[in-house]
Amino acid sequence: MNGLADDYADTLNVYRLNAAEPDVLALQQQYGVRGHPSFALLSSDGMVMQRFLGPQDEQLLREAVEALLVE
Repeated sequence: MNGLADDYADTLNVYRLNAAEPDVLALQQQYGVRGHPSFALLSSDGMVMQRFLGPQDEQLLREAVEALLVE
């Protein structure tokens, strides 16, 4: 994930949430993020476009990001 954050630093925002922090629970519920690790790709208006649960291959995430950027 660090590679994606670096590669797309000028294009998108990457947020990392610590599930152990109590104030993160509301965000987890809002975006349907339930496991660890989880990834959610959001539109610029905050709508969940895609969700990934469990460990993911960086290339899969990169392809998902690229697909959303061309929409």
